[in-house]
Amino acid sequence: MIREIVASELERLGDERLEMVTVTAVKVDGSLDSADVFYSAFTAEEEGRLDGISEALEEIRWRIQKKVNVAISARRTPQIKFRTDDVLSEALRIEQILNDVSETE
Repeated sequence: MIREIVASELERLGDERLEMVTVTAVKVDGSLDSADVFYSAFTAEEEGRLDGISEALEEIRWRIQKKVNVAISARRTPQIKFRTDDVLSEALRIEQILNDVSETE
């Protein structure tokens, strides 16, 4: 549910720095104290703009946190933290290594 709330709020805000950001996963700890929101911004990563995305997400974090608090009707809601999801970039790096190895053979 948190993933859907965060993703729709990012889209609604319309910040051009966050246009290519995709919320890939959310991991909530067992005590509901915190939720790590993993995001991917592959195009920005290739262009070296990940720092700008991190700053933009930090700027709007409290607005999104308020939306999560209102949308989830629970006594306690986790504090969200944004984390980059490196799975795609790591997969592409592994694929490149495998291609390089097969070309040398």
